[in-house]
Amino acid sequence: MATETPQAQQNAQHKLVSFTDAAMNAVTGEMVSTIAETGVKLVEMADDLLQPETLSLLKTLPEVAENLERTLMEVKRMEETGVLKSLMQLADMAAAMKGAMTGPMVTDMAEKAIKGVELADSFVQLGAIDLVEGMLTAFNNAQEQTKNKEPLSSIQLMKAVTQRETREGMTLMISFLQNLPKQLNK
Repeated sequence: MATETPQAQQNAQHKLVSFTDAAMNAVTGEMVSTIAETGVKLVEMADDLLQPETLSLLKTLPEVAENLERTLMEVKRMEETGVLKSLMQLADMAAAMKGAMTGPMVTDMAEKAIKGVELADSFVQLGAIDLVEGMLTAFNNAQEQTKNKEPLSSIQLMKAVTQRETREGMTLMISFLQNLPKQLNK
């Protein structure tokens, strides 16, 4: 390796000093301020990134990358199909409704909710769940029994009226129909 001559070293130093002088002469106070602000922002960003929470998140990122990718693909699909926009509109509507609610409105809704719970409790205490299940089962059985069959003739209807089960059902329905207006007009 060849060593530089003292003259070559002096020329290199002179070029470096000239370059440094030119750079210093070209720098304005505003440039120094901008550089200082940028440096401060970089230090602040580095400080934010070096927080234990951020470092912990960065360490767990490879572990959850697959789930994160699936989630992002699902969000992308939702956006492409318009579901995401609908959800956003729904959220906006809920926020607007929340903002428009007044104290009396909330009180009224709470009273109605309480009445609904009381009504549901009354239904349960009266055995409505068992009654509804029985009615649904009876209806499904009737549908199955009459599927692809001709309607009953007049004679068959009269004969059915003479059966005890039919009379019990009709008695119940007539009693229900007689009591219904009384309850609705309270």
